[in-house]
Amino acid sequence: MFDCIVKDGTVVFPDLTKEADLACKDGKIVAINSPGSLSRAKHVINAKGCYVLPGAIDPHVHVHWPFLAATTADDYAIASRAAALGGTTTFIDFAHPKMGATPVERINNRLSEIDNNSVIDFSLHCVISNREPETLEQIDQLVKRGITSFKLYMTYSRRKIMADDSILYFVMKKAAELGALVCVHAENGPVGDAIEAQFIAEGKTKAVDFPRHKPNFVEAEAVERAIFWAKQTGAKLYFFHLSTSEGLEIIRDAQNKGFPIAAETCPQYLLLNDSVFAKPGIGHRFICSPPIRSTKDNDTLWEGIKEGVISAIGTDHCAFTIAQKDIGIDNFVDVPNGLPGIETRLSLIWTEGVGKNRINPQQLVRILSYNPARIFGLFPKKGCIAIGSDADLVVFNPSVQWILTQSQTNMSVDWIPYEGWKMQGKVIHTIVQGNVIVEDGHYIESSIKGEFLQRHIDQTN
Repeated sequence: MFDCIVKDGTVVFPDLTKEADLACKDGKIVAINSPGSLSRAKHVINAKGCYVLPGAIDPHVHVHWPFLAATTADDYAIASRAAALGGTTTFIDFAHPKMGATPVERINNRLSEIDNNSVIDFSLHCVISNREPETLEQIDQLVKRGITSFKLYMTYSRRKIMADDSILYFVMKKAAELGALVCVHAENGPVGDAIEAQFIAEGKTKAVDFPRHKPNFVEAEAVERAIFWAKQTGAKLYFFHLSTSEGLEIIRDAQNKGFPIAAETCPQYLLLNDSVFAKPGIGHRFICSPPIRSTKDNDTLWEGIKEGVISAIGTDHCAFTIAQKDIGIDNFVDVPNGLPGIETRLSLIWTEGVGKNRINPQQLVRILSYNPARIFGLFPKKGCIAIGSDADLVVFNPSVQWILTQSQTNMSVDWIPYEGWKMQGKVIHTIVQGNVIVEDGHYIESSIKGEFLQRHIDQTN
């Protein structure tokens, strides 16, 4: 007898869809059969009229995350449940320099924080902010432990985590030796800081001023510089939260020349535009870095997804409350940067992507599951529906129409960026390693705990 059967659904693969029944046993997918051919299981889910998707992977979240004087309001129990309710079955968070003096210490401390608290599977990126010999040596140690991606911030000197060119060079050189992946937050910090100082001197510190102190060229220059150092060192490179047309064009050109470069964007850079900063009394809530851009940038990024230049959509989830955001209501310098989104990504991208014919269901599976699994060394354990892969599945009903409101979400925040949006399609069931943890749209209390995923070095690039 199987542990779980999902029957009569339309199963979505990266390159096709087909009607099929799926069977799970001991946490794995063990059968993909014709509809109606499977029946005996402890748990049977009828997916008729629904799509069956591989569990989504969020490669970019910040849970209980420090930013200046604030720390996000969630913890791993809350965030992982919210993720599961939104169809995400795996996330990759970060170990910040504040969490330990050395890379190994901060990874160990972060793992202790997550331990037995997450209900879905997880891994970590390690943030690197110096090029000391011990740091470079410990990158090697972490790769052997399955931490195979390292983040460099090209901005945030005020937070003392900015990577200058020497750090970019030496960390990329070490990563290239190991086959590890270097991930960057691409903004020219010194230029952004200089413009910010000028704005402060001129009294331009309202939310509407925020995107103008980080114009598109601040990202584009950093993208180009990071690619330069990747070319010099042979490092594999991943760009977090790409937001600009100019940055996309630079990445497209490098990819066309054969360089191993991948890019991610986020729902806010696809669905929102810079008019949000002018909303009376609430514009400052939308402050994130890089800033939300123009409708032209929105359209160009959608084209980048369709072309395959952008490989993934992460959330950059940061659960700051209204009170925390209001610290900087009159001065964008004091606003903790980031937006909540770990729960809403799949339905938003289905509604605005598949529902508006920007992408098809197969492309959605590629950008939310298949590509992140391959890029971050989780494939074929994660990211696909295949015999032997983890039974991480989402039953998604494309016919459900609903209104997205904060009161319906579970992210420990009292606001969301998409309040009142009309949605088309909703997560009905979520299965993690064969365990049904969301049923009929509700989280099921259980003793199930997510596991730390040791990632391998991706050999596809």
